[in-house]
Amino acid sequence: MFDAAFWVAISFVAFCLILIYKKIPQLINKLLEDKINEIKSEIENTKNLKIESEKLLKKYKNKIQDAHIESKDILDTEKRDAKIFIKESENKFEQLMINKKKSLEQKLEQMKIKAIKDIQYISNKIALEAVKKIILDPANIDKIKIINQKNLEKTFNQLKQTKIS
Repeated sequence: MFDAAFWVAISFVAFCLILIYKKIPQLINKLLEDKINEIKSEIENTKNLKIESEKLLKKYKNKIQDAHIESKDILDTEKRDAKIFIKESENKFEQLMINKKKSLEQKLEQMKIKAIKDIQYISNKIALEAVKKIILDPANIDKIKIINQKNLEKTFNQLKQTKIS
């Protein structure tokens, strides 16, 4: 009378009624809702983490940009300071060279004056020695007397002319 398909259908209906009676679908539904809520919570946490990481990324990008600007400013300042230092060093060196040149010129002038004085001293010494030899030579005494006589006459003539004027 009843075939196997009938009994399978009855078993299936009975199984479904038992499941409904034992509240299994509600239990499964509750488990699924809990899992859904857990997934939603994780998604929310992930969104928050993403927002936080974006903020941190933006913050660090700003810090990097500020560091680049600051390093550029420091570099520019150091370049400017180096140029000023070089300019000052060049000026000091130039002034030092000018002072050394003046000093050397003064020393050269002093050496020149000393050399002239030495030459004058030596030439006067030689001249005195020559005059001494000439005066002390008995052969030249007559000539010296004649020269002295001429010089005295010349001097008297000049004195007369200055009195007349």
